[in-house]
Amino acid sequence: MAPRYTLVSLLFALSTNFQNLVNAQASNESVPIAAPFLSRPDIDSVVLNVTRHNDSLISPGYIFLAPYQVAQAGPYLFDNSGNLVWTGFSISGPASSHDFRVCEWNGSDHLCMYQGNQELGYARGHGIIMDNQFQIVKSVQTGGGLPPADQHDFNTINNGNQALMTIFHPLQYDLTAYNISNGQGYIMEGVFQEVDTMTSEVLFEWRSLNHVDPSEGYVLPNTTDVSGDGLTKDTPWDYFHINAVDKSVDGDYIISSRHTETIYKINSTDGSIIWQLGGKNSDFQQDFNFSYQHDVRFLSENSTTTIISFFDNAYNGFNGSAYFSEGKVVAIDNSTMNATLLHAFPNPAPYGPNDTSGGLLSASQGNLQMLPNGNAFLGWGSNAFVSESTADGTPVLSAYFATTGALHYRAYKFNFTSYPTDVPALYTYAQNDTAPTAFYASWNGATEVASWTYYGGSSATDMKKLGTSPKNGFETVATQAGYQKFTMVEAVASNGTGLANSTVINTFVPGAQLSAKCNSMQCPMTGKHVPHGTLVSEPERGD
Repeated sequence: MAPRYTLVSLLFALSTNFQNLVNAQASNESVPIAAPFLSRPDIDSVVLNVTRHNDSLISPGYIFLAPYQVAQAGPYLFDNSGNLVWTGFSISGPASSHDFRVCEWNGSDHLCMYQGNQELGYARGHGIIMDNQFQIVKSVQTGGGLPPADQHDFNTINNGNQALMTIFHPLQYDLTAYNISNGQGYIMEGVFQEVDTMTSEVLFEWRSLNHVDPSEGYVLPNTTDVSGDGLTKDTPWDYFHINAVDKSVDGDYIISSRHTETIYKINSTDGSIIWQLGGKNSDFQQDFNFSYQHDVRFLSENSTTTIISFFDNAYNGFNGSAYFSEGKVVAIDNSTMNATLLHAFPNPAPYGPNDTSGGLLSASQGNLQMLPNGNAFLGWGSNAFVSESTADGTPVLSAYFATTGALHYRAYKFNFTSYPTDVPALYTYAQNDTAPTAFYASWNGATEVASWTYYGGSSATDMKKLGTSPKNGFETVATQAGYQKFTMVEAVASNGTGLANSTVINTFVPGAQLSAKCNSMQCPMTGKHVPHGTLVSEPERGD
């Protein structure tokens, strides 16, 4: 069993680490106050600040985030340089989005995410599958007369034909042994289901109370912010807290329980526990510790050895087993019953090469994704950071989207090609009717744009080509000679093929009084712009 530290014993380390982070941030860069995109002033995206970027070792692909407790919560795509590629704010309604990633479904790559109403420590909702045009093509629900799916896993398997989904199930329970003796108490059961993604038919179901006694939990009623007090149906004691489920090629399952600090391998025939790693009743000799872990995944398995990965939080805000969180890859010898640490991936000094602050301690959430080239990509959960390292631990990417307040459940990196149904957005400006015209062009979610072609004229029916420029970030800014009363842009692919045109718009020209305060590119903004990533409500942690 891992050595345990209380909140008091961790306070010094945490306060020192936080001050180091603050000092490192001050010496490297601060959270930018970003002006709005002029072509899309409705977008108030989080800003992904990249503080380390090793071009020769970083893996290709886009960074998939779903931040919440920010101005515009939802799914996002960024490139490796931190440029916004797509924001899906409000695409699936006002509820929270989590676990945004690429998934296979119906024979091709799609986008999957969980969407639901956030509660403290869990959520109620469903899985969403989108195509490469960002259109929702499927909603996947749990069943069996239980509450709607929880956020902790919507894991598509078998080419997307099935999905593994978690459920937080409150029910009446005798909690006399836990000092709740004035009447019937309530307990939160951890459940997972394997469901058919086409029909939402439940193919397999597992319930924690049938296999794991509440005495195996480390988190007692009313002892943490997400434990619940066990007194009402709205505050059940969450003794188990299931937060990940995966399935091996041989058909058995693996799950993670945060509150028993245990990883369980589950028989897919009868639901019995084949083995358990960690916790109070581990079946293995271990050369490593972990606690309050997330995101357990099968990496490989044969008749003798199982390789798994998981995110070791090592802390839940109250107790812990280490001073820093890290991703771990572990080999399990099923014959000798030894579990061996193969790789550990701590946070690599998040604010760049001049940062000496050390690792991060994430009290909730987080994940480890092993990439096809052997690199490790990590989302740091309650810390708004992502990082990437090579297999030997060499850091190649560090980035953050907030220093306080904002959270994200998991983060990923994938290649993806998308073709939005919308057309490019355009804003044009000239300081007066004899000045050059500034173009601001963007196309939310279009991954294939390589350059822009600019058009202008004195009327909407008399447009001529003015010039071209390479695409530069989410919004490309370019100045074309002469005043153009009417304007349009064309998005162009790398092979020269035209992809789509914007609508024809009128160029904005300020009046004489305002023009005196403007320059050749734009007029000053009124009001004070709020930093992206700012906390907009009290925390509702997904854990």
